[in-house]
Order: sequence, then structure tokens, then C-alpha cells
Amino acid sequence: MNMIVALNNPKDDSRLLREYAQDCSEAVFADLVRRHVNLVYSAALRQVGGDAPAAEDVTQSVFTELARQAERLARHPALTGWLYTTTRRVAGHAVRAEFRRQRREQQIQMMQDLAHDSTEAELDWERVRPVLDAAMHELAEPDRLAVLLRHFERRPLAEVGDRLGLTENAARMRADRALEKLRALLAKRGVTSTASALVLTLGNQGIIAAPAALATTVANAATAAAATTASTLALFPFMASMNFKAMGAALLVISAGTALFLQYRSAERLRATNAELRDQVARAIEDAQAAQRKTAQNSDEQSRWQQPQAELLRLRGEVSRLRQQLAAGQPAAVSSDQRPTPEPPAELDEEASRALGIRRLNEAKLLMLGFFLFAGDNGDRYPESLDVALARAKSEISNPEQLGFIQALQTADYEIMYQGSPSGIANPSQAIVVRQREAWRSASGWMRTYGFADGHSEVHRSVDGDFTEFESRHQARPPTPPVAGETAEPGQ
Repeated sequence: MNMIVALNNPKDDSRLLREYAQDCSEAVFADLVRRHVNLVYSAALRQVGGDAPAAEDVTQSVFTELARQAERLARHPALTGWLYTTTRRVAGHAVRAEFRRQRREQQIQMMQDLAHDSTEAELDWERVRPVLDAAMHELAEPDRLAVLLRHFERRPLAEVGDRLGLTENAARMRADRALEKLRALLAKRGVTSTASALVLTLGNQGIIAAPAALATTVANAATAAAATTASTLALFPFMASMNFKAMGAALLVISAGTALFLQYRSAERLRATNAELRDQVARAIEDAQAAQRKTAQNSDEQSRWQQPQAELLRLRGEVSRLRQQLAAGQPAAVSSDQRPTPEPPAELDEEASRALGIRRLNEAKLLMLGFFLFAGDNGDRYPESLDVALARAKSEISNPEQLGFIQALQTADYEIMYQGSPSGIANPSQAIVVRQREAWRSASGWMRTYGFADGHSEVHRSVDGDFTEFESRHQARPPTPPVAGETAEPGQ
């Protein structure tokens, strides 16, 4: 008896918890578990309704929690009370989790039962499908419309009545009678079923979802065909009054009208691309304005630092030269050929170069937007002047801050590398249209900005300032001529 009391001494529990917290000794923690496992398991077994596996899981969770909080619980006055309370909490969670699991299983079972019922309906549908439309067309027009609205499209009776010019009650009677007539017609074709089964079959299988992209494809093709047909049919009365020679000319007019329609479709796609570029430029201008302010600030600071430094170096050289002349007994005159030579462009630090690069990228993208808009307005031809391209892009901008960015853009900083038609470029993502005239020098090399035929812009780096190889690899290439017998795409 004394031994049992000693084993359950709270002071011994606290000492064991401190030792475990300090040394992480598995043997010490095993002693604690052996002391209290019977209490925890018994309480858990009662609270989970006698489910032994569940009680074991609860017991495991309680002692896992004890191990995590060993350092704090070493100061607890009664570990037994904490274990008992924690067992109740963990067991409650386990019971609620088990209840949710059983409910989910019931829901899954119900869904499986519904799926089984649906499968049986689909088996009936295999017999209904081949004869349904023939039976539907034997119904009178009002009865057929009632079945379509009520049982195919599942419209409310009030809406069915509005469409048929009936009250809601009369619409119900019309739909029910029409359904009975349809069931009788199906029975003549060897398909017998109850009215409720037929309603379920029509509701589930009468209308199925079309492919996701079909509506868009059909709409585009239909509008294109209607436009072409309308232009062609409009010429038929005129052709009827002509002789055969004139009819040949009319056919040429029809062909030209079709070509004009295809050109119109191409222009529509170009306008969509232009709209996307406008959005990109609007977002880019905001970033570029901040970069421009940063560049101006860095340039001012760098100029203020470089000017005295350059002057100091010049004066030091002049002093050294004068000393040499005085030591040699020569007059200390400064000749014109000894004046300092102009220095190369100053090297920008990383932050200033990055800010300038962002501004140049957005300027080139803005110029390319003007090229796209001008081409869309002028028969697929790029402008011959950067000022014209900038003016066209400016006409699409209304934000005052963005207009300020456009006003600051100097077209003299850029030059055109390609003139012609955008559809005459086979590699628009690789073809340079606009480039920056003068590169700038950064810590990593020389940098130059380019605008490409697909509307994007890039800053290219060269260690020695020679961009010839890069530009030769990014010249515009003409499209490959079509093979004999094939028809070229519109715009080529």
C-alpha cells in the first residue's frame, strides 16, 4: 500500500516531468505513462461508447499532449486532474469527428443510390433515344411546345402558361395531357414506361450540355457566313439583268467583296491586339514615370559629383605638367593641343541604369503601340516617321500623368529599323522595328533598347558596345511563299 502511494506521489510526477523536459529521456516518460495509462484509457473507453480502438487513439493523443507540454506541466499541482480533463476534451473531439465521418458516409451512400437510379434511367434512355424525336413530331404543335417547355427545359408552370397563353392551372393540364400522348406514341414503338419515369428520363437526358467552346465557334462562323452571303445575295438581282459578259465582271466584284470581308476580319484582330497593347502601356507608363523621376534625381546627383571630380583631375594634370616644365627651365605656357579631351559617356550606377532601362523599355513599347494603331488605320502599313507613331499613340491616351510621360519622350533618341507591312514579317517576336540611337554605359556593359514587331521591348547588353551581331540576328524576315496550289492566308 505504501508503495502504491509513493508511485502516485504528485511530487514524483513533477520530478519525472522536469527530468523528461531537460533530458528527453524515453525511460522517464515511460514511467509516467505506466503510472496513469489505466486512468486515461478507462475514462476514454467510457466516453467513446465502449469503442476500444477509439479509446486507444484517445489515450495516445492525451499522452502526446503531455509530452509536448512537459516543461509547463512540471509545475502543475495535480497531474492526474489535468490528464482526466484532457481525456474528456480529446474524447469529445473524437466522438464529434466520428459522427461527422458517419454522416459523410451516409451522404456518399445516398449519392451512390442516386447514381444507381440515374444509371437505370440511362438504360431506359437507350431505348427512348432512337424513337423520341419521331414521336415528338407526331404531337400537335401546342402539345409539343408544352412538353418542350415543361419537361425538356424544366420551365415553371407560370412561364409555360405565359408562353402558351394559358393560366398556370391550364398549363399544368396541357403539359400532363401532352405527356400522356407522348407516352402512348412511345408505347406504339415498343417503349413502355410510367409517366413519372418518362418525366425523369426527359429531364435528365432530353437536353445535354454542348461543348464549352461550341457556342463561340458557332457564333463567329455564323456571323462571318451571314455577312458574306448577304453581300453576295445583294448582287444577284443586279446580275439577273446583265448579259454573260457583264456577269463575269460581277463575279469578280463578288470575289473582291469576299476579300474585303477577310481583310476586315484581319483588321478586327489587329484592333483587338492594339487594345491589349494600350492596356499594357497604360500600366507601364505609371512605372516609367517613377523610374524617370528616379533617373533624373540620380543623374543630377551624379553630375554634381562628377563635375568637381573631373575638374580636380584636370587641375592635377595641369599642375604636374607645369612642374615638369619649370624643372626643365621651359616657359609655363598652355598650348591649345594640351587642353583636356572630351570624356566618354559617364558610367551609370546600378540603380540609375535600372531606372533608365525601365523608362526606355516603356518608351519603346509606347512607340510600338503607335506603329500598331497607325497600321490598323492605314491599310496594314507602318508609319515612316516616329513622330507620326507617337502622335497616333498619344491620341489614345487621356490620363494627364500619362500624357506628361508622352510629352517627355524624345523621338530623336530612337530610329526606325523596319518600314513596311506588319503582316509582311514572319518573325514578329524576333524582328526589330525601332531601336535607341545611342547606347548608355552601366557597370555591367553598354545597354541599348529595342522595340519588336509583336509590340514588346527589350534592353540588350553588350560588353564592348558592339550590337551588330545581335541586330543582324533580329532582322525582319519575309513570310515563306505559299506552295503552288495552296491559298495564302489573308494579309500575306
